[in-house]
Amino acid sequence: MLRELKKVVEESGKDAQEFQQTANFVLANQFVSAFKHGQRKHYLLVESYHDYFSNVFDALGMKLYVNENERLAGVLPVQREAFVRLKTDETLFLLVLRQIYEEKVENFEIDNGFVATNTHTILDRYVQLVKREIPTETRFKDILSLFSRHGVIIRGKTYEEDSKNMIINITPVVRLIVTEAYLRQLESFNGVDPEDDDIELEPEEAQQASNPEESHDGGNTVSDSKESNSSADTTELTKKED
Repeated sequence: MLRELKKVVEESGKDAQEFQQTANFVLANQFVSAFKHGQRKHYLLVESYHDYFSNVFDALGMKLYVNENERLAGVLPVQREAFVRLKTDETLFLLVLRQIYEEKVENFEIDNGFVATNTHTILDRYVQLVKREIPTETRFKDILSLFSRHGVIIRGKTYEEDSKNMIINITPVVRLIVTEAYLRQLESFNGVDPEDDDIELEPEEAQQASNPEESHDGGNTVSDSKESNSSADTTELTKKED
């Protein structure tokens, strides 16, 4: 890796620290977007030196994903051992976000790959689709924080007329972390914890997640949750050390 770093530095005329910082940033955040504040420089470096970063992450057991149309780059775990289980409510909220995202896309309500919604809409859809009571305010904030850390959403301002209703921008990452199989699970979910019926991502679906040309045909993956239990569904998250 040091030899490759030296080579790309010489060819690019850039400082080695730039490549190291971008690699660390991607590992810490899993996804970067050219449209997200503070991430554009990292996305552009990954896009420009795709081969170098692909080799770096491959050595770490991760697959580099770059979608030039949506200006999105990130890493997806290759080995099943890198996955952790999300709690059921976290998985269900991901499914809700994916469904809202697809509806907005179909209605052409999309801007640079992002779609806008709000927390009230998300909670209403959660109750409507999964027939569950909404989580406590603290729990919901924790779930949103998890999704924000991994680039699934960008939290915006609250509405002046309702300080508890926050603008939420759903990013294209949701398509990478939620497969079509999970989407079908939501449609058939009856409000009972699926503790005896966990969905496993099929290997071919994981392969599709790493192909940017197929990113609009199915869902894919996320990154770490500190919490897990026996009644959780499996979603692809990369483990992180906090």
